Amino acid sequence: MPARDDREFMKKALRLALRGEGCTSPNPMVGAVCVLGGRIVGRGYHKKAGLAHAEIEAFADAAKKGISLKGATLYVTLEPCCHTEKLTPPCTDAIIASGVSDVVVGAIDPNPKVSGKGVAKLRENGITVRTGILERECTETNEFFNKHVVSGLPFVILKCASTLDGKIASATGDSKWIGSVKQREIAHRLRKRVDAVIVGINTVLADDPGLDVRLVGGTVRQPVPVIMDSKLSISPEAKVFSTHTRSIIATTEAAPVKEKRLRELGAEILRFESDATGRVPAADLLRELGAMGMCGVLVEGGSRVGACFLREGLVDKVVFFYAPKIIGGDGVSMVGDMGKQSIGNAISIKNIKVRRFGDEVMIEGYI
Repeated sequence: MPARDDREFMKKALRLALRGEGCTSPNPMVGAVCVLGGRIVGRGYHKKAGLAHAEIEAFADAAKKGISLKGATLYVTLEPCCHTEKLTPPCTDAIIASGVSDVVVGAIDPNPKVSGKGVAKLRENGITVRTGILERECTETNEFFNKHVVSGLPFVILKCASTLDGKIASATGDSKWIGSVKQREIAHRLRKRVDAVIVGINTVLADDPGLDVRLVGGTVRQPVPVIMDSKLSISPEAKVFSTHTRSIIATTEAAPVKEKRLRELGAEILRFESDATGRVPAADLLRELGAMGMCGVLVEGGSRVGACFLREGLVDKVVFFYAPKIIGGDGVSMVGDMGKQSIGNAISIKNIKVRRFGDEVMIEGYI
């Protein structure tokens, strides 16, 4: 089949994969299509961890139509698994039994239990396998999963919304609303993708955010709010407790013991040995979240928290929104003190993408 057709069918599989966005963690997002005689006869995607994988969904779709897959080609965005994960059997076994003669793979699974082994098993059973079709796009789709399955750490996105001169609040602390309704909608879509949203206690005290996803239409899995609160000064009346059934408060050994009421509100208290500044150590917090199975987290601030994650080299990706407003030097900067004494020591961002909506600009890129 021509390479152009391979790309077109893989694009359709990718679009299917994205339907699982925000629902599959700690599993990857995967889409699959079965092609016979140049037309798609089966479609599927992984809907949720614990449910059928994309390949199985595509086979079931073809079976409903009474179509035999003997001699068909399977397009799948991620290498099929070859191991049993909890109650989910290996997809390679199902592929071999299906009658499919060719498999086209977008990206190799970085999971050490799979990585290359799924492709090898298919080839050992006489199935032709081609890899690397839209590999970059398929890999980017699962950047959360890819990092977590290899390192045990979540992928970290730092999101900030500021004026053109990089201020997130006025000198009095007023920050509502710097951005437009459209900007906030995009920010909520970011929240929908991740497992947790991290903020500092100062943000909670100043803005009392709900830290939930508020989008019109459909059921949304809410991210877990994580509050970095070294002195355990959060109020039981904070909005985060009324908008979520589960929350995490990261504090230090020096904080007072007053956890009973917070636990009654669904809060899990994580105590850490404080860092040199007396605050919650961000790296230790990320390791704990990763151990909980969280693959992607969104750091929303404030200024000190963002600086902390950047300073310690913990951020993978930045998403910065700029509104057409200017506050001036007495406002609160988007990123706090980083200890950078020269331009040469500045953090560089690569693979920049710029998006404009109305008079606002969104810039995203990778550290």
